[in-house]
Amino acid sequence: MNIYLLHLKKILYIVLFSSAVWFISFTIFPENQVIKIEVGETSPNSFTATRFLSVVDEQKTNLLKDEAVNNVPPVYSLDTSVTTDVIDGITEMFLTVIKSRTDEILEQSDDGEIEQSNPNLIIIQLTKSEQIQKIRSSVLFSTISTSAIEVLVEISNTDKNNETNFLTQIEFEAKNKANEILSKGISNENLNQQRQSIVSNSPTLNLPSELYAIVPEARISSMVGEIIGENLIANQKLEDELWNEQKERAKESVENVTVQFFKDEIIVSEGELINEVIFQALNELGFLSGESRTVQTAAIPIIFSVFLVLYVLLWRLKDSIWANDNELLLMLTLILISSIFLRGVSYFSQISDLEFIQYALPISFVGIISVTLLNLRATLILSLSSSLLALAGGGNIGLVALGALGTIIPGIFLSEDTDRALLRQRIVYISLTQPLLAFGVYFFLRDDGNLTQILIFSFISALVANLAAFSVTSYIESIFRLTSSFKLSELADRNHPALRHLEDKALGTFNHSLVVGTLADRAANKIGANSQLARAMAYYHDLGKTLNPTMFVENQIGATNPHDRLLPMESANIIKSHVVDGIKLAKKFKIPEMVYQGILEHHGDAVIRYFYEKEKLDNPNVSKEDFRHLGEKPSSREAAILMLADSLEAACRAIFMNEDADEEKIRNVIEEIFNEKISDGQLSNAPITFKELDIIRESFQTSLEGLYHQRVLYPEITEEE
Repeated sequence: MNIYLLHLKKILYIVLFSSAVWFISFTIFPENQVIKIEVGETSPNSFTATRFLSVVDEQKTNLLKDEAVNNVPPVYSLDTSVTTDVIDGITEMFLTVIKSRTDEILEQSDDGEIEQSNPNLIIIQLTKSEQIQKIRSSVLFSTISTSAIEVLVEISNTDKNNETNFLTQIEFEAKNKANEILSKGISNENLNQQRQSIVSNSPTLNLPSELYAIVPEARISSMVGEIIGENLIANQKLEDELWNEQKERAKESVENVTVQFFKDEIIVSEGELINEVIFQALNELGFLSGESRTVQTAAIPIIFSVFLVLYVLLWRLKDSIWANDNELLLMLTLILISSIFLRGVSYFSQISDLEFIQYALPISFVGIISVTLLNLRATLILSLSSSLLALAGGGNIGLVALGALGTIIPGIFLSEDTDRALLRQRIVYISLTQPLLAFGVYFFLRDDGNLTQILIFSFISALVANLAAFSVTSYIESIFRLTSSFKLSELADRNHPALRHLEDKALGTFNHSLVVGTLADRAANKIGANSQLARAMAYYHDLGKTLNPTMFVENQIGATNPHDRLLPMESANIIKSHVVDGIKLAKKFKIPEMVYQGILEHHGDAVIRYFYEKEKLDNPNVSKEDFRHLGEKPSSREAAILMLADSLEAACRAIFMNEDADEEKIRNVIEEIFNEKISDGQLSNAPITFKELDIIRESFQTSLEGLYHQRVLYPEITEEE
């Protein structure tokens, strides 16, 4: 079909169903709200509470929380490494003062040149002014006053001349005072303040009185203050994480400010101003969803978006639903059902006082049908659609969550390979998840309904919906002409009428089909193909042989071969006919097209080699096309596996009837069959890779070794005397 016509057809389906969703949603469940109003406007009517309601005053609550957060003081920690740096800085300054007493120069010759061989260092004593000048040139004293430097030089020279240690004592006191200040903590914000304070308010020092006779106490204290101030560094580190934690705890400790409205109490009188609390109360009691036409109009772009997303995803993902009209129609129908469920629950929860209604959403019905009859990818898209449709149906955030999660949860327990027995077991598990969802949404919304009632009704609703899905799955499958895992399981049942017919009419072919089914099932499972489909195809691929069973070698037990009396072309035409006859019988027994495709493709258009070679002996100019099967080349991985398994089983049965099988012989037969089919181009249309073919080879090897393993010869039974 032309690609444009294909897209046009899909778009037509989507337009029809999106219109149906919008029309049915607002025709069956008309909008019940009476006004559309905003905060700050005046109320057009007087409104009375239909039930008890507690509303959180968000504005006042947030103000209290902000106040609590602002009252939390910053949290600091002390960096001990900073104290070491400050002490080292003070030490370096006093060491500089001591070093300034002398200077070193190189000895010069009489002509003024420095001797290069063994120059001598000459240490000279500097005068007081020279010492002051040398200290001032040091970077460490760039901000220290001249007065302070003079004090340091005076005390340093006194120590040198009188062999005292006043400078060391002053250094010790400076370090102690600096350590005291740092132990209290200094932040970046108050660092300058601390420096100014220590300079302007000179520290009290514990020094000998003899020193004060040399230099006044005030000058010494001022000098020490300058040195400490010069070396002070902020040692407080703001602990943001801990501070934020304390802020959060303070915020959480603030209780919500609530306003309570009792049943039949006036919420707002006509003409009064609508504030946030009144607006929230009117909204929770179902008065503020807007005018009917406004909600319906607002739902149009949401519903349109749902179907647009569906269209684009299926097209871009190349999902099987895109190629199969029946699957697409089922998916669109499930979206319609989902919208009816969501809109209905939204409608009834607003017009009644029953809080549990929204929690009794039977949306898992849609999820089960989608997973079992379509696939998990379709279920994910339906989950997204359900959440958007919940918005279109009334904007209830609880329904948005329940719709999305309730649709996807069946996918946790089921898959497209699930059979009826497993579905029956998993229904209870799926039903139990609905109360868990209801419990989560209940606390998220801070609902004040009866939790026990909500959990009970959500479970009952889910159980009824899931049992309904289990009951109608077969009917939906039949209506939309789908072939699910349920159908494939039924087709694999030995009691199926078509298999009974095959067993009665052609027992040899029946046994052959069972073996081919085992080979195909295992190989398909190894490469991730649909093993159920491969087995079903194998069981029915030779159904056409029942119309003339003795013309096929597996049914000629104890009888002569009728082909010995026929011309090769006549025999070939009989062999060819089993494909056409098989399709007719498959339709008669209502076998799905997906399965009887195996009848059409299990030989492809391969040459009927035996009768072609036989004819060629008498007629060298014979056309190979006259001896080709009437089928088509395999178009799926399952059909390709069936073709290989069918040829392989027949070849092994023919060879190993007359000789013992071993691993090497089986491998040679497999290679011969695979090479023949590949070289003849029979697999050219199948979406199968060489890596998958290697896996299939190994699977066949293992299966055939188990089938044709050597057995121990038992001794003859002798009669005991």
